[in-house]
Amino acid sequence: MDSDLKTEGIRIQIREKLNEERVKLWQSPYCTEDGVTCEEEMQILVKNYSSSLGISADSCLASLLELQRHALDRLRERDRFRETGLATIRVRVTDKNHSRRIISLETKLSATVQEVQEEVASQVGVGFDRIKLILSGKVLKMNTELHTHGIQNGTHIMAVILHSNPKELQAVESRHRRMEATLADAKLLASKSNVNNDYYLQVADQSGKTLNLPQEEREALVIAMSLHETGRLALKKEDYALALVLLLEADKEFSRCKSDLLQSVDNYALLNLDIAWCYLCLRSVSDIPDAEQRLRKCEMNFHQSYGPNLERLLALKGTTGNEAALFMRLHLLQAVVLFHQNKRQEASTLLARADSELSSLKVDDYSLSTLMELGYTAAEARFGLRAAHGNLSAAVLYITKQREDKVKAKKEEEAETQLNRERRKLGRCADGFQWVEPKLHKLLISMGFSSEAARLALQQSNNNVSHSVQLIQEQPSLLNMASTSKFRVKKEVLQQVFSAASHERAMKLHFF
Repeated sequence: MDSDLKTEGIRIQIREKLNEERVKLWQSPYCTEDGVTCEEEMQILVKNYSSSLGISADSCLASLLELQRHALDRLRERDRFRETGLATIRVRVTDKNHSRRIISLETKLSATVQEVQEEVASQVGVGFDRIKLILSGKVLKMNTELHTHGIQNGTHIMAVILHSNPKELQAVESRHRRMEATLADAKLLASKSNVNNDYYLQVADQSGKTLNLPQEEREALVIAMSLHETGRLALKKEDYALALVLLLEADKEFSRCKSDLLQSVDNYALLNLDIAWCYLCLRSVSDIPDAEQRLRKCEMNFHQSYGPNLERLLALKGTTGNEAALFMRLHLLQAVVLFHQNKRQEASTLLARADSELSSLKVDDYSLSTLMELGYTAAEARFGLRAAHGNLSAAVLYITKQREDKVKAKKEEEAETQLNRERRKLGRCADGFQWVEPKLHKLLISMGFSSEAARLALQQSNNNVSHSVQLIQEQPSLLNMASTSKFRVKKEVLQQVFSAASHERAMKLHFF
């Protein structure tokens, strides 16, 4: 076990014991008024705690003295704040190599975030624009004052450094520019092109079907998903500092979406899972409360989307392979949170569950290589084997079906895109809301009417076919047609149209 983690585990147990017994280490009999430790009383406490908690006396004493020192420091800082107005905040700095240090700063709460960034940067030896301050799951804006974020005397803040190592200066600059540019790129993807008024990037459900959303909500969702994807790429490269900043920016964009939308899709749950994963990789103990809340949201969303035991997902897709991996990550992170809350039994139970889930997700290397030799990608092969529980033949069928579904969804999307282009070409109806329907336009043309007459009639009638025919036949002047040529209409087709006039609602349902 890592020594820091072992020490933190002991400290958690002792802190919990002190709280239970309401022991105040900064008061008599454990400490004098001058802040001097009473060794005799402390040794009695060490003997009791080391025995009841099953830890060594030396480790117990070291943790007690550390906790006592922290308590005395807080008291001095509180008195100083009352007298001078200078608050003491602690900034825990984590770089890409996962090395950590705590910087204590004295500052007015009216100071800006940038001033704190500059002070931290000067102490760690980097440019202030490489520093990002994070509190309660939010990236603090440089031009805002500390008190506006709820920062008080004694607040802990996390700082991440957006660079790797000194030998990669060019890579450092590239990473920083990429982080600053990602938001602008995402906004571009959420906008429309200037050619056909189509969106650069479409939002689709898990089956690939395009979702029709209000413009503002759609833009927020596209930006959030773009930032999330960029953050996941940084996560895969183990650049946890950059990943966390991007993921928290994605979280801010997701907050612009309606809650019912976030609850109906798993994107937001995955984002919360990834943010909690970053906290774990950065060993950010101070962000445990935020991680707990995010994991709770994630679990609720997973249960709504997949069912508590993946039963909904099994009924819908016939397999639970890929999503089972998400539950494994969720249970692992929940176990870590419980450990830091000194709920060791619950943590142990969840760790055992995560270990069992991980074992079930492992695939045979021979089967994996066999599928890859058949031309499937490593990801396809792995997902297929998980879905088929290791059965090669079933895995091939699963992968083939997945590919076919993607092709089908793409064709349907292309057809819908083409249909929208035709609608815009034909123009809006008189009501100003709906577009002229291409299917109805083609229907009138098949009856013998000209394209322009059909288009103008549908515009005037708001896509009412029977009314369009009457306009062309009885009031052609209203159409303001350029040509006054006569139209030949098949008698039998007209009879069908007029006979259906009394069933207008049925016709609309059919054509729309």
